[in-house]
Amino acid sequence: MTEPKTDKLKEFDEKLKLAKKPKEVKEKSQEHKAMSNAYGYATELLAGFVIGAIMGWSLDNWLDTKPLFMIVFIFIGAGAGIFNVIKSSQRDFREQQAAEQAAADERKNDKN
Repeated sequence: MTEPKTDKLKEFDEKLKLAKKPKEVKEKSQEHKAMSNAYGYATELLAGFVIGAIMGWSLDNWLDTKPLFMIVFIFIGAGAGIFNVIKSSQRDFREQQAAEQAAADERKNDKN
């Protein structure tokens, strides 16, 4: 009489472990995505600085006006980098909200 109960408990435990597994994977992938986004933002910001500095340095060498254009273009590059980071973060935020809404709709449909 106790054997069927233990078998059912083991089955239930296995099903419970399987049900928890996808959630753990999903949480880890969210962590990886957040880290990936952060590296992308940092790269875009750094690229703005570097490209601005290179353009300014090139103009300074060509026109023989040493630090003038380099300083100006560093600020322009920084502004462009910040603008790109803002655009990217807004896009990622919209994607995240859409994914959360889809998940909420799916849970709502599962309950019905």
